[in-house]
Amino acid sequence: MAVTVKICGLRREADVLLCGELGVGIAGFVVEYPLPVPWSLTESEAAGLLPLVAPPMKSCVVTGGDREKTLALALSLRPDFVQLHFNETLDDTRRIAWELASRGIGVIKTLPLPESARLAQFGTADVSACAALISGSGAAAILVDSRAPENAGDASSPPDFAVFREAKRASGIPVILAGGITPANVGNVLLSARPAMIDVMTGVESSPGVKDGAALRELLEKARGSCA
Repeated sequence: MAVTVKICGLRREADVLLCGELGVGIAGFVVEYPLPVPWSLTESEAAGLLPLVAPPMKSCVVTGGDREKTLALALSLRPDFVQLHFNETLDDTRRIAWELASRGIGVIKTLPLPESARLAQFGTADVSACAALISGSGAAAILVDSRAPENAGDASSPPDFAVFREAKRASGIPVILAGGITPANVGNVLLSARPAMIDVMTGVESSPGVKDGAALRELLEKARGSCA
């Protein structure tokens, strides 16, 4: 089974074009993020980069925080997906997914690893219950990411296979795996977890927001080889 690769934290025109050339599935742009992270673009900066995303590659705006701000950003930029990667509640997810569905914009909702965050967002810390709730919210996919907003720059955080597998069993929508995926470990990640999609950011960077072309090529080659 072929794996879809999402490359996130894109900030440069050359990197977006390279992703398209190499067959990346989804190009991710962090936009107007509520916390100071080095990948965050302004709305106007993102508006200059998103038109470079040509089919079959799709676009994703990664943001979070205020519901109305998130909706306005999505309707202004019109990406294929909006990824909610902050402290959005189940009600936030439902409302945003409902508002954007008629515009053809899908929602990816992060399932956080800390129990306290799951409890605050979904009213339960149980991973299976959270995955089921997100599945029923109108979201298009779930993201299981070992990094939270507070440690977004920690490239050493390995993916959490146990949470991913539990979420995958309980979910009726695709579950994406993220966190510390690099060219060196992508083969093992794919063989161990069998995700349909992975999300990579720091694992193919030479510095925050600057993608390493050689590392990106290597990751994609190994990902395709593991799924052959």
